[in-house]
Amino acid sequence: MNIPNYSSEEFADIVAAHTFCGKNAWLRLMSWLDVDENFQQFLTVWIEKIAPYYHQENSSTEEQPDISGLLEEFFEELYPSQFILRLFQIASTDLRTWLLTSLNKKQQEVLYYWYLDSKADHLKAKIADNWLEPYKKENIKFNNTPIFECITSEIFQTISQISNENRKRIR
Repeated sequence: MNIPNYSSEEFADIVAAHTFCGKNAWLRLMSWLDVDENFQQFLTVWIEKIAPYYHQENSSTEEQPDISGLLEEFFEELYPSQFILRLFQIASTDLRTWLLTSLNKKQQEVLYYWYLDSKADHLKAKIADNWLEPYKKENIKFNNTPIFECITSEIFQTISQISNENRKRIR
């Protein structure tokens, strides 16, 4: 079992590939470890009591320790809660269930709705995290339809409507 360096580029790539949180956003989150004492305390608990089981290759539910209430106090803080959300998003179903046992019922509900919202925001976050990178117009798609084709089509439809109206007025 190998606990990854959560602040590494490699782990940021994993988070970015499986969540709406982009690589840059994850690295910014982890940068708060330098100054946020609560986040530091949380990560200490996470690494000591959860990470060894979370990162096991073949973990079964019988091997996972009881973590009831372990993360409740940290979930109320911004950076630990965001960390929990991201690792919840990249976890298997069994690990998600296990992580939920560390939170109280209200926090479980909040985490679940955050998870659903995050899935809905996936495309928006990809754009937000990469807005400075140049896009080739043929690669920008929405629901598998190239955006520029839609815009081009809309422009020509509008021009066609305007020209037809003008022609009718001339007659």
